[in-house]
Amino acid sequence: MTQLFLSPDLFPLHLVVAFLFGAMMGSFFNVCIYRMPLGQSVNRPRRSFCPSCGTMIAWYDNIPIVSYWILGGLCRHCGGRISPRYWLVELLTALLFLAVFWIHGYTAATPMFLVLTAILIISTFTDLDHWIIPDRISLGGTALGIAAAAAVSAIAATARWADIGRSLYVSVPFGRMGAWGIAANSLVGAVFGYLLLWAVGVVGTFVFRKDAMGMGDMKLFACIGAFLGWQGCLWVLALASFLGATIGLSLIAAQWIVAKTCRAASSMAPQSTKSACDRAEAAASPLGAAGTQSDQSQAKPHGKGRQLHHLPFGPYIAIAGYIVALFYRPMSDWLMRHVFLLDLFGGK
Repeated sequence: MTQLFLSPDLFPLHLVVAFLFGAMMGSFFNVCIYRMPLGQSVNRPRRSFCPSCGTMIAWYDNIPIVSYWILGGLCRHCGGRISPRYWLVELLTALLFLAVFWIHGYTAATPMFLVLTAILIISTFTDLDHWIIPDRISLGGTALGIAAAAAVSAIAATARWADIGRSLYVSVPFGRMGAWGIAANSLVGAVFGYLLLWAVGVVGTFVFRKDAMGMGDMKLFACIGAFLGWQGCLWVLALASFLGATIGLSLIAAQWIVAKTCRAASSMAPQSTKSACDRAEAAASPLGAAGTQSDQSQAKPHGKGRQLHHLPFGPYIAIAGYIVALFYRPMSDWLMRHVFLLDLFGGK
């Protein structure tokens, strides 16, 4: 029966199942993103409630992806607006789950990377909202990654390595020490990931004379190391740094363009236009609603007391971690072939 259900002939159906499962999980992730930073239980009350009036949402108004559009983004009871972010998380999770199954298929990598995807989604949006990554996500995810790797090792040790463990090794380099190398490299990866980002933070603090890395980011990197091994951590750090630099410079460029355009227009416009330019410049700035650097110290996003002076690094880590989970092998092959010129030395 199991072989029939997992038949490759049913792969298109399984893609649909992966999408629907992702949408349902995305609905639960929204609950985690909203409640965890506030110290609330994710299962009490079990049903979601309107953030405006507190009314429990009926099941037919809580169908992932669909209900938001049926209700027009409004609460049925009070008419309060519901953030489109809830719909976005559901759709994003569905698409990411679909991508994991599409690429890794019927291998040990699929369930592990579905769990990693869940951790990265929750950590990303809580970091964007509150500038924190809950320990339940980062530390709990680290323990879960090590446990999952140990489970795969235990199964691979009693079965054919090519069937179980090898599939995970092809996805990410989980060691060459036989089946138990997966568990060993997961543990090493968690420690290495934490120490790697800690070292980056120490260097950044020395160079910039202020804290350059948060503890939450270090713990999240340990979690990624538990799922991707120590080699994967190097890829994630490189990609996250590239994304952070690219987006950061883009925001600075946007701020400069808005400032120049508005100042040129306001020099020949009334005071009201100058005020509008100030607001537009603040909106384009990485400070966002916090305004300019002079009043930055008074900006406290979401009441958490953190200064909103730049985008948090956690989302970049999460995006890079997901990319590496999907494309580690082709990325490594490309690097060896085009950067290290492996072909010139007789490599394959």
